[in-house]
Amino acid sequence: MDGNKEYKRLNGMKIDEKDLKERLFDIENIVVHHKRFTDLYNMIHDCHHLNDGLVILGDTGAGKSTLFKTYELAYPRQKKTRIRNGHTIRYESVPVLRVELAANSSPLNVASKMLESLGEPFYNKGSEKVLTGMLKHQIEDSEVGVVFIDEAQHIVASDTQKVIYKAADWIKQFVNDVKIPIVFGGIKEKAKRIFAANEQLDERFPNKQEFNVFPYSNPDEQKEFRGYLKGIEAKLPFVDRGSSKIFDPYLAEKIYYASLGTPRTIYHLLRHASSKALKAGSDMLEEKHLFEGFDLLSFETRPKVINPFDGKVFKLSVALEKENLKKS
Repeated sequence: MDGNKEYKRLNGMKIDEKDLKERLFDIENIVVHHKRFTDLYNMIHDCHHLNDGLVILGDTGAGKSTLFKTYELAYPRQKKTRIRNGHTIRYESVPVLRVELAANSSPLNVASKMLESLGEPFYNKGSEKVLTGMLKHQIEDSEVGVVFIDEAQHIVASDTQKVIYKAADWIKQFVNDVKIPIVFGGIKEKAKRIFAANEQLDERFPNKQEFNVFPYSNPDEQKEFRGYLKGIEAKLPFVDRGSSKIFDPYLAEKIYYASLGTPRTIYHLLRHASSKALKAGSDMLEEKHLFEGFDLLSFETRPKVINPFDGKVFKLSVALEKENLKKS
């Protein structure tokens, strides 16, 4: 989303539904290229153009999927024509093929999902062997330059070693056959099992990177987190967004507590809070809106969590201690 986008001043007046929908959509599409994001983006670029493999594992909600989608957008699909056997054929060139696996996927499901993304009408017709063969042909035909397999841990449909070995072996063979760079993304400990199950596959992907949530244990980490919030604030859909000061130490510490440094939770918080602010006709995001937004979040794994946006002085270490947590 363009941080220079102009918005209509509300001046306390009720926002119309169309404007509200557009502004909330803009929040969902905010991407901040912070240091770790940029470093990993550049690694993907090198992997893509040097025909190398890459594995990016990390915490849930850290931004792996956003990173992959951002890279995909830089290489849009194109309609082209080619001559084959004297006939002009129209086809779609797919420089970046990105698939996000559903829970309990199998190699058959993975092949089917990729074929569907490539526009194959018979993506769900056939055995694992048949669909895998079709996929290899379609990848070449569609000029795919790099494949992203996100949520890779879902290719293990169960915890049995037999299933894990089978999934790892299918991936290894697929990588060997397509001969183009593959980027895997997944949850750390769960996805690691796939590579641990096949030594040859593990050796093919020596470059394993981590993409974790923001830490907050020292001044440098706190400065980086506040810089991230400042990047978000610059793109918030308010006329006076610069007055929100969500990166100020006072609010930044509260936002860290609410999210524990997880970007996905931060975006959920800001979306709910912004919706409350906009419906109230506000031209900036205030702490009272964050208070309301926080109450709309679910904290099933944090039963002792408190709403920190009460306008009072907040001590992060004390609040975390009451939850038996600590700064990461």
